[in-house]
Amino acid sequence: MKRNIGLVCTTLPLALHSVLTSASCVQATDSSWSINASEATDPGKRLVWKRCAVGMEWDQRSGRCTGNPLGLSHDEAKKAAKRTGPGWRLPTAEELGSLRRKTCSGPKIDAKVFPAVAASDFGEGANFWSATAAEIPGTLYYVNFTDGAYDFHSAGFSLSVFLVKNL
Repeated sequence: MKRNIGLVCTTLPLALHSVLTSASCVQATDSSWSINASEATDPGKRLVWKRCAVGMEWDQRSGRCTGNPLGLSHDEAKKAAKRTGPGWRLPTAEELGSLRRKTCSGPKIDAKVFPAVAASDFGEGANFWSATAAEIPGTLYYVNFTDGAYDFHSAGFSLSVFLVKNL
């Protein structure tokens, strides 16, 4: 009997600590975003973002991204940005990293602003290209919105793309 009580007494504080620690990781939605259908404006950073990954489109009726995100090489991603229209480009690593949010579960991005990030998880996380070259020649940084990590990959690898333009 003493063993069972000891086990309960020692594990209960650990379980409570776990619950409290998990609860503290929720971050409120950033209210500074201005949402206009398929675009989200961050006035503080003076940037306008496409809310859907390249390959997806905003459906005004349902209020969500539809279609499938494309996995693009870095060159294909730059071409997709040009086709989108004047000013659209790949974000820098710093700009892309500014979208990361501390969450308990799910994508590490504001899912109200960017609602379809999970669709870009092709089996290794929801990885999005940046325009920033890494230290190793021929590689570029990307952000994995599944866990919020930065990493780098060769330019020929296929990743998802968010597009941005200056306000």
